[in-house]
Amino acid sequence: MQLNDYLALNVFHLFLVFARLSVVFLLMPGVSAGYIPVRLRLMVALMVTVLVLPIVQDTLPPEPGTPAELAKLLVIEVIIGGFIGGLIQILMAALEVAGHMMSMAVGLMNAFIDDPVADEQSAILIGFLNLVAVALIFIIGLHHVMILAIVDSYSLFQVSAPLFSEDMLSMIVALLVQAFHMAIRLAAPLVVFEMIFQVTSGILSRLSPQLNVFFVVLPAKIMLGVAILMIVLPTLMLTFMTYMDNNLNSLLTPR
Repeated sequence: MQLNDYLALNVFHLFLVFARLSVVFLLMPGVSAGYIPVRLRLMVALMVTVLVLPIVQDTLPPEPGTPAELAKLLVIEVIIGGFIGGLIQILMAALEVAGHMMSMAVGLMNAFIDDPVADEQSAILIGFLNLVAVALIFIIGLHHVMILAIVDSYSLFQVSAPLFSEDMLSMIVALLVQAFHMAIRLAAPLVVFEMIFQVTSGILSRLSPQLNVFFVVLPAKIMLGVAILMIVLPTLMLTFMTYMDNNLNSLLTPR
């Protein structure tokens, strides 16, 4: 093989791996935040691609002979990258759904802030939980597990192999159901608190009809709800981090 052919082959493999990793990094929690420029995300993806390429190079096919085949390979890699990034976003969605339930339970659903993680206006509790989750992901090194899962995906989704569309859809549906169950588990303490508080408020309104119960109990509801959240927050985030770690290893690591 001539030097020019060797260089062309490496560049082809580099862009093939970059096509998958770039989409994942555009969707990865923390890196996908709106305050991080897209150019910076792509630069990080390119640096990780250079590190990952020697590991997965044996699984990559030779350069195709026609532009149509090359375009097909790149499109499939982008789809797989979007699928992996979408799975990670579904895992994060469990915390956002739980945040919605908690905000409604505490009475802070209409208190909006600019959520830098989701890059949109969201309830203050949702923004707080997203920031804590992203900080913990980088503190405990869970982003390394995400990158390892991307590398392992080359054994599960081999380049130039046909897509398992039915299996991918089944995986998405199963993960959505699991994420909703996890959201209910995370929000359970505050949901139970709201049920007890609403029953107590109803009894109080019956005992004192002349009392404006809404005006009296709403500040107490917010204070008690936030106090309960601060008490259960360490356990809540530990449960969520364990949930993400287990799913990243079980869904993206070939068995």
